[in-house]
Amino acid sequence: MSILKFHCRLLRCVTKCFKVTTVSYPSTKHGYTNLDEEPQDPMTEHTKMKRTIILDLDETLVHSTTQIPGVKYDFMVMVKMEMEIMPIFVVKRPGVTEFLDRLGENYKVAVFTAGLEDYASQVLDKIDKNHVISQRLYRDSCTEVNGKYAKDLSLVVGEDLRSALIVDDNPSSYSLQPENGVPIKAFVDDLQDQELLKLVEFFECCDSYEDMRDAVKDLVAN
Repeated sequence: MSILKFHCRLLRCVTKCFKVTTVSYPSTKHGYTNLDEEPQDPMTEHTKMKRTIILDLDETLVHSTTQIPGVKYDFMVMVKMEMEIMPIFVVKRPGVTEFLDRLGENYKVAVFTAGLEDYASQVLDKIDKNHVISQRLYRDSCTEVNGKYAKDLSLVVGEDLRSALIVDDNPSSYSLQPENGVPIKAFVDDLQDQELLKLVEFFECCDSYEDMRDAVKDLVAN
């Protein structure tokens, strides 16, 4: 068992102990018990905090190319490039649909891509059939740093960077907030790739951390 998984299980056990030993009483008004008001769990404010997972698109969720790829592609989109309509062939990373659906159960999910909106919006419409992704940011929202596109996470979550992480294959993309970056191997055409499903397990552990950046430290350390 990895140190990260052990840490997650330990924190969950501690949380359960606190929940078991905490006694909640119905509120009373003028000597009468109000049964319509549910008792407040002291852990609710923390555990129900709305947290955000921000996802890169290209080489993280999909691989796109103007040439027919060497493996079977999943779909094609038509994009205007230099006054010409070009076909873009898209290969979905294995597990992307399950990954999005499972993330959506516990998190707000956003996509922040350096891709152009005309292209990226079509791809996202194709892969997000269940409308899990609630916010989309494109190249025009990126910040240029040393000639590279960086993604300012405060555009998504404001100042509360404890409650957000970004998954991106390019570390330059989260150079403005490196502690919030979750690295992932770039995807091209490996149809046996399991990186997204591994990340689901990681994110299911993150609810044990008050500051999600501490979870990243444990992930990188292992």
